[in-house]
Amino acid sequence: MRAWLSAVALCALGGVAAAGCLGESGCPKFAHIVAGDFERTGDALSWTLEVEEIPSELTFNQADVPGNFLEYRWAVDVDSDRDGAADLRASVEHFAMVAGAQVTTTDILSQTNHNLLEVMGGLATVVGTIDASITGNTFRFETTTAASSGLAAVTEPGQSTWTTSYRYGAELDEQCDEVFRR
Repeated sequence: MRAWLSAVALCALGGVAAAGCLGESGCPKFAHIVAGDFERTGDALSWTLEVEEIPSELTFNQADVPGNFLEYRWAVDVDSDRDGAADLRASVEHFAMVAGAQVTTTDILSQTNHNLLEVMGGLATVVGTIDASITGNTFRFETTTAASSGLAAVTEPGQSTWTTSYRYGAELDEQCDEVFRR
């Protein structure tokens, strides 16, 4: 857990002037963020999140991950009102199913939810879906301002924080999280 806290602290200390995370990642390559980008054209918004490598297969509902726990997340947290806190999230994520059978697949998107969430502190509510795709090692999240009124105010990459999360067991230290800011 100490290594994870160090990596998050180094990322946070990097600030806006330093792109990305400054610490050595303890996350597997599919959860290690190497780049993120934002684009807005009219009412269309898109983000990309590039990880170091996506393996040929991933296993969902791993035996050691408790049911209803977040197992995988690739996401962009958005501060639409510029108050320093995320209020929206575009995400590709999977919560382990209670008594769910393990699924090993080459198609991450077939096992994940693709949601736009309203974030309020530690809680998040689904307010819509996003279009998600993966090309190579890059996730792409697309939506329009019609999906949430807050998206109309999102105009700059600095309003976005790219994140990943991966849980591989039930213990607190059996999870890694990464944060990337531009």
